[in-house]
Amino acid sequence: MTDRNNISIVTELYGNRGLCWNSIDGFQSFILIQKQADLVIGDRVICNDLISDECTIQTVLDADNSLKKMSSNGVSQNIANNVSNAIIVVSSEPKVNFFLLDKLILIAEMNQCSVNIVINKADLDHNNLKKELIYYEGLGYPLTIVSAKANTNKTGLLRILKNESSLLLGQSGVGKSTLINWLLKEESIKTNTLSDKNKRGRHTTTTTKLHIMDNDSRLFDTPGMENLYPNINEKYLIQNGFREMETTRDECRYRNCLHVSEPKCSVKDSMLTDKASERRHNHYKKILETIS
Repeated sequence: MTDRNNISIVTELYGNRGLCWNSIDGFQSFILIQKQADLVIGDRVICNDLISDECTIQTVLDADNSLKKMSSNGVSQNIANNVSNAIIVVSSEPKVNFFLLDKLILIAEMNQCSVNIVINKADLDHNNLKKELIYYEGLGYPLTIVSAKANTNKTGLLRILKNESSLLLGQSGVGKSTLINWLLKEESIKTNTLSDKNKRGRHTTTTTKLHIMDNDSRLFDTPGMENLYPNINEKYLIQNGFREMETTRDECRYRNCLHVSEPKCSVKDSMLTDKASERRHNHYKKILETIS
């Protein structure tokens, strides 16, 4: 068994250099060797001894999960490893993209992450939005209402970040960056950055950083997360991101049913009983269509 005290977590990457952190040594600069070029923010690593203020990485431990997004040219990019908590941020402005919300929940479920929904901009009128999200709360996705602008309920947000490696997700304009900057004002959060000396070489800095909140709580700062995609090869696996299907799946009369157009399918029929579940079922079918 690997000694937990010897494990560091990659918090920043810049070309062939980066930063890692552990609770004993704090932040350390490291330099990569060629075979480690695919290192990802959040990776757990074991480092060799420091040489001239930098260490090298001896071992990269297997990741629990890998969140990926699609680049503009259709190439898959691994942007964060070992995420345990997906925090999906919504607000009254801009209007919620419920298809994106359901897709992000699916991605989180497929990566075995906890899911929390945060309503930001509590200073706005969010009553109608909260009513629409009650359905998700009933599925087991807790709702937390905050406002970075009005400094409202920071303790509630910190509570759901505790003892997790959390990633903020959501559409543009909901205030993810504002929330992160609001949280970084906490004195307990440990931040660091590579020195100018260690930023020599290729200018290929990633936009992702990992902030250390305490020994067991971490926060990924990853802009541009709208293009996350579910890494799914089998259509039936999509059901794992739709909890309401699990409760009635055993009652379905068909084996290996996809619950789309099959007559007298109990799962499909149960999701067509109200507006919220019918919308979810439509999103489920839309995602199904993307899987070959």
